[in-house]
Amino acid sequence: MNAEQRSVFQGIVYYYREHTVLCRYELTMKDPVDAELLQQACDEARPLAGYFFQKVVWEKREAHLAPNDAPFRVRIGHVQPHIPEDTDDYQLAFSCEGNQIFFDWFHFLADGRGVSQLVTLVLKLYCNLRYGTAFACEPLVSDPPYDIEDILARYPESQVENDMQKEVTQTSEAKPQLVRVRLDKQSLLDAALPLGVKPFSALMALFCKAGREYFGRDDLRYNYSTDARDAMGTPKALFNCVASFQRPVTVTEADTLATLVPGVEADIRHNLTKEPKLFRVAEQMGWVYQVYRQRASLKIKKRVFQMGEYISGFPSDFWVSYQGDPFVPADPDLEKYLTDFQTWVPADGASIGVECTTLHGVITICIQNKAQMPGYAAALRHAFESAGVKVLEAAELGPSPYTSPYIP
Repeated sequence: MNAEQRSVFQGIVYYYREHTVLCRYELTMKDPVDAELLQQACDEARPLAGYFFQKVVWEKREAHLAPNDAPFRVRIGHVQPHIPEDTDDYQLAFSCEGNQIFFDWFHFLADGRGVSQLVTLVLKLYCNLRYGTAFACEPLVSDPPYDIEDILARYPESQVENDMQKEVTQTSEAKPQLVRVRLDKQSLLDAALPLGVKPFSALMALFCKAGREYFGRDDLRYNYSTDARDAMGTPKALFNCVASFQRPVTVTEADTLATLVPGVEADIRHNLTKEPKLFRVAEQMGWVYQVYRQRASLKIKKRVFQMGEYISGFPSDFWVSYQGDPFVPADPDLEKYLTDFQTWVPADGASIGVECTTLHGVITICIQNKAQMPGYAAALRHAFESAGVKVLEAAELGPSPYTSPYIP
């Protein structure tokens, strides 16, 4: 696999998914957004962030990234565009309306850690123009794409035959309903500290407790994502570089945070080390690689991939991604110009998808729920409050307005 092929391979899984995975950041500024200055900021970002201002070029069965010479236009309004059909083949879009800036991107291009660097850069450029700040705006430099062939050679045992008899978690596929929960971050830290566990472990355990109440069963299966850049030796990667882990859990009515969190914590701590991350990348990308190297049309590859992924047992009841600080690198001075930051990503391979971001001491949890049952916000409130975590908001927001074509 040459360098051009590797640069596409990192995110090709999102071309194989049944549904397009379009992600959105919603930034609420302290003042109305000046669209002309936002356009100027994007124009200034182009030479500093060439990776993001590219298009996908298909030649027969192969694809590669190439510079996009079309004008990059800031859109007016909150409607999420179809990418790349509405965006002149760009894999991303900036829009604004009132006090809000909307950033949308096709997950093929990058994960949250990657695109956060672009959003941070554009926001710094905008603040320099809008407020006369002097944020340094350095070029974004990406490490070369990793070579999946090397990783698969290192972990051949990661490639096992799919078991057609394996029990697979049945996921919901209805149009997502949006749920938003806001937590006081300090209260989560206070709940985790006496137990000697990571706050994220406490968060996951409480999601499990809420999941039992919501789904009405004891046995659940969840996924969570980890940043694999350290393990992969690609600390500056702008492309997708995550390892997602899955864990079955049994939750009883008597379980509390104290009884649930030790198992969650042990699993997470183990999987945050180098070898499990590398093995998981080999495991989750091995099937992608097998499909990628087939000499077949994209349409056929999609069918083959979806069949193999489903019987692999990866689907889950819910997955959780904890982004933490929305800016890379973190900059408290930049946060002063925002009042809110929300992250919306479709539930991909799960009934419920959860994205968490921290700003101004508040954890904002944005959820896309494909299980057509009311009461998830109430179940989360009950789980968090039972552990002493302060819930600032738990709201059912209604059907998702985003463009990913889930069954209506």
